[in-house]
Amino acid sequence: MIKKRIIISMTSDWNYDQRMQRIVSALQTEYQCKILHRPNSKERVDKNMDFKGINCYFKKGPLFYAEFNLRLLVLLMIEKADLFYAVDSDTLAGVGLAAKLRGLRFVYDSHEWFTEVPELTHKKNVKKIWSAIEKWTIPWASLCITVNESLADLFRQKWKKPFHPILNVSFRSVELPSQEPDFVLLYQGALNKGRGLECAIDTMQFLEKYTLRIAGDGDLKKELETYADTLPWKSRIQFLGKLTPVELKVQTKRARFGLNLLDGSSKNYYYSLANKFFDFWQAGIPSINMEFPEYRRFNDEYNVGLLISELNSEKLAKLIKKYDNHSEYGVLRANCLKYRSAFTWEKEAEKLLTLFRSLFT
Repeated sequence: MIKKRIIISMTSDWNYDQRMQRIVSALQTEYQCKILHRPNSKERVDKNMDFKGINCYFKKGPLFYAEFNLRLLVLLMIEKADLFYAVDSDTLAGVGLAAKLRGLRFVYDSHEWFTEVPELTHKKNVKKIWSAIEKWTIPWASLCITVNESLADLFRQKWKKPFHPILNVSFRSVELPSQEPDFVLLYQGALNKGRGLECAIDTMQFLEKYTLRIAGDGDLKKELETYADTLPWKSRIQFLGKLTPVELKVQTKRARFGLNLLDGSSKNYYYSLANKFFDFWQAGIPSINMEFPEYRRFNDEYNVGLLISELNSEKLAKLIKKYDNHSEYGVLRANCLKYRSAFTWEKEAEKLLTLFRSLFT
């Protein structure tokens, strides 16, 4: 039997997008997938995947997105496909128009509340453009998915159509964390505005025995490196750059706490449920998260980390010190391991496949 062909469009780099790696791993069991993406690195995690890189002259800003979607539209008009898949709103223009012109269905996967990201807070005209693209294309989508129940509820109300939450959880792990974790705070993810990275760096002045390791890349990387280099405790701040999922696992196993700090003034962050929360949990590492709805909901039930109400370096340091040698730290680690099978990608993958099967019946 010939498998249905799904063309997946994304502006992120496949090598470092764990959610899409997991989603495609599930879809590939029943469908033929091809990925159209922006290649930022030469190495591929899976050399057997069917890729097509979209190389643009413009590298960022409005001109990049305009060029990317134009190139994307041209490719989608000639690609053999049974279904299109738009990853986030920054691919919607190209995917939506191609689907309309070719009479094909498409899936919209919203990884975040795109129009509420901090980068658009003071760019009203740009925000209006993205909002118009969403208003024009999302009603056409045959299936809409997102990353948590809070966003699904918000999007259902806004767009008057079903949105299905597919959690950003990790594959089930049987590996154990280090018996004696290093005094390391680990951040993994984008180095962008609103991620609490400045707070994390400032916190190190109060935590003499800790090292802060920052894995990732983004708009603020050079600014953060420059700032950290001016501080007396700079030797305890390490920038690891972008790491593959395998490299991240090595770093995570050795950490004492994972950091998931966010600026609550951004609605996108306030209603988020980051994959790093589950990555730390699955690895048996307690995480420190903001007291936002999704993190509070999971932590109230499973007690796998700590919650902080505001980005304040002194309060963060005090919270960490409280659990340095406290028996409760052992309870947090034990709960991570005890409950990590409750939320695994294997379970979410079956939910995802059920939704996709409904499109072809």
